[in-house]
Amino acid sequence: MARLNPIFEQLSSYPIVELERRKARLRAAGKRLFDFGTGDPVEPTPAFIRQALVDAVLPSCPYPSVRGRPAVRQAVATYLQRRFGVAVDPDRSVLPTSGSKEAVFHLPQLVIDAAAPDKVVVFPDPGYPVYHRGALFAGAESHAVKLDGDHIFRPWLLPDALLDRTRLIWLNSPHNPSGAITPLADLQRAADLCRARGILLVNDESYADIYQDQRPHSLLETGLDHVLVLHSLSKRSGMTGYRSGFVAGDPTLVPRLAELRSNPGLAPQDFVNAAACAAWSDDDHVADRRAIFLAKKALLCAFFDEVGIEVRGSEATIYLWLAAPAGETDETWAAKLLEAGIVVSPGRIFGVAGGGEGFVRVALVPSLEEIRAAIEAWRTLL
Repeated sequence: MARLNPIFEQLSSYPIVELERRKARLRAAGKRLFDFGTGDPVEPTPAFIRQALVDAVLPSCPYPSVRGRPAVRQAVATYLQRRFGVAVDPDRSVLPTSGSKEAVFHLPQLVIDAAAPDKVVVFPDPGYPVYHRGALFAGAESHAVKLDGDHIFRPWLLPDALLDRTRLIWLNSPHNPSGAITPLADLQRAADLCRARGILLVNDESYADIYQDQRPHSLLETGLDHVLVLHSLSKRSGMTGYRSGFVAGDPTLVPRLAELRSNPGLAPQDFVNAAACAAWSDDDHVADRRAIFLAKKALLCAFFDEVGIEVRGSEATIYLWLAAPAGETDETWAAKLLEAGIVVSPGRIFGVAGGGEGFVRVALVPSLEEIRAAIEAWRTLL
């Protein structure tokens, strides 16, 4: 048998994969499921975005460029100016990606030297599991910082000895899974810290346009030096299957990232980028989708308030972060709900060092009609 990379032995099954297995077993047994697990909303991609992709499929499709055509980079730059008031050079500060997940996974390779003593990647816990996995495969030392309370990550509280060994810090605001939003002043303080220490600071901002009252800020509002941000069209525009996003920020780093990505050929297709141009250029469909998510959230939160289930954070994203009832862990509660046909994610699957334990994540994925039916099933269980 071929000898495998030992990192595989350090990793359990990818959390979403395991959740899909459990759902498949119940469906095969004929159980009706109300799926609040995987963050893939049922609402269709807007028709104008689908049409933009169709119109861009040529009889002969040449190889795409890693940097993408100028139109998609300009659409992103215009969006950043319109949404956050940040001016960026579309040629030096913007790079299209195949969604955010692959970009999160590959980005540590930009700065990590596996032979150096300063090879730590720091990230919030709970958080997106790819922060940890991407660090390991890049040869980095992965360091999870457990979040509690308001679930806001404050890197300036880290010990100097750890910061001395760190090359990359991940922020995630709005935060998946809790929905917490980091204030601009905290983003600025984190950026100032990393600039002073020569650490790359990256904010995963994939949910920046899905919020309730408080509009999330971008890390780019603190300046471009030493910072990058990631955005995605998956939830903003209902384009999960398109795999489309971007990295933007420091104009000295983005070209080097393009150089890195040219090695494995990480280049979104031109017809997907055409759909992305349409999506980043329009805000009306985003407001419509945001209203749908808010209606779903209001329906569930009214029920949770009625039955005494605590909703923690959840100011943004398409998720609700629920504290497990007394006498339950996140795993036991999720298992009981699953038997009733209600699929939620136990919080510990988003953790590396104990983060997320004691909570479950509810994704606002089903339709409003399905959510009403799910509430009745949940009420029966109670």
